[in-house]
Amino acid sequence: MTVGLVVAGKLAIDELAISNQHYQSVLGGSAAHFALAAATVGCSVAVVASIGTDFPSEFIYQLQAKKIDLSGIAQREGRSPWFRASFAPDGSMRDYDFRFGVGNRISLRAYKRLVSQSKAVHIGILPPNIQHKLLERASKGDHILSMTTIAHQLHQHLDRIIPYLPLLDILFLNEEEAQILSGKTDISQAIDHLGDNVPLVVVTQGEAGSLINNQGKVFQVPGIQVPHPVNSTGAGDSFAGTFLAIYLETGDARIAAQWGNAAGALNVQAIGSTGILAATRQDLQKLLQSP
Repeated sequence: MTVGLVVAGKLAIDELAISNQHYQSVLGGSAAHFALAAATVGCSVAVVASIGTDFPSEFIYQLQAKKIDLSGIAQREGRSPWFRASFAPDGSMRDYDFRFGVGNRISLRAYKRLVSQSKAVHIGILPPNIQHKLLERASKGDHILSMTTIAHQLHQHLDRIIPYLPLLDILFLNEEEAQILSGKTDISQAIDHLGDNVPLVVVTQGEAGSLINNQGKVFQVPGIQVPHPVNSTGAGDSFAGTFLAIYLETGDARIAAQWGNAAGALNVQAIGSTGILAATRQDLQKLLQSP
C-alpha cells in the first residue's frame, strides 16, 4: 500500500500556559504537528517515532482520528519527549523547558518498511547523526526528501548538518535558522546561498508569510493575518506538513506555500495542536479565501 508521506521525528507531551493560566497538556512534537497538518488536507501519512510508557492514550486516539498510520510508533520503557512553555498575551514565549526522553530511539526497521511504500519522506527534529542516517537510507529510493531545522541544534552542530544538505529536495526553516545555516545576515542572501545546495528552500516568516527559493527563482508568498495569536507552538511544522502534502498533490510550490501559510495561521489561534486537531481541509480553504 502506497503512503503519501512518512515523517520521522518526535511525538511529545506539551504543557502550555497562556497569560498565566494553568498549564494545559496537549499532543505535541514535530512529527505530531507535521502529520496532523498533512492529514488534515487529505494526505495519507505514517509516523515513525518513539514514545514512553507515560504517553497518554488520548493522544494516540487523536492521531488515529486523523487516519494517521501509527505502525511506525515504538513504545519504550522510559519517559516520552516533553515540552513545557508559558506565553504572554500576545503569543510570544516567556520561558520553556524540555526533555528528549526516549524520543531519539526510533525504529529503523519500521522506518525502512514505511519509506519503501512512500512518495515523500520528511525528517523532523532529531540528532544530526540520526537525521543523516535516515536521509541516506531514503535517498536510495525515488522519494521527495525534506527536513526541518531548529536554531539551538544549528548552533551546536552546524558543521555536521551542512554536509548532508545536498541529499534534500526541500528544506524548511525560519529566518533565524536560515541565517545561521547560511552564515548570511541578509535573508535574501541567505536563501540564495541555501538554494545552491537544496533545490527548494522554504523560509517561514510568521505573519509575513513565507519566502521560497525554487531552483533559483525566489518569491514571497504573503501570510494570513491573525488578529489575536495565542501561541506559535508547532506552527512551523504545521506549515511544513501542509506544504508537502499540497506539493505532492499539485507540484506547485506557490500553491503549497499558500496552504502552508493557512495552516500556520490556524495553528497560532489555538493552544498547541488543538486547532489543527479540530480543523478540516475546508477550514483551511476558508482562510485562503479570507480578505
